[in-house]
Amino acid sequence: MPRLLNQFELKPTVELDVFEQAWNAFVEHLIKTNLAAEGTPLCRRIPASGYDTDELRNHTLMAVIEFRDQLQADAAWAAIEDCIEPLGALHRRVISLVHDPVFTFWSEL
Repeated sequence: MPRLLNQFELKPTVELDVFEQAWNAFVEHLIKTNLAAEGTPLCRRIPASGYDTDELRNHTLMAVIEFRDQLQADAAWAAIEDCIEPLGALHRRVISLVHDPVFTFWSEL
């Protein structure tokens, strides 16, 4: 199952609840249109724990989007790149609220 880890910071003027609404609408649309299998809730990083050893990044928010398979992930990528509406608008809204995003994509062996 391919997964996409989204790590980011909110822009200074953005309230968490505003972003959460935009994020949830985006992920719900991906799932409803069969472009993703699942999305995790937004998560807040706990950097002071012994578990967190990532010294390169200081992102405080993250979430994961899961895809059924690579074909579904590729279809989602194509829809976002082609700005297929309303997905394009939902994605642009999410991106407009964050800065310094980092994305990591992986799949099980």
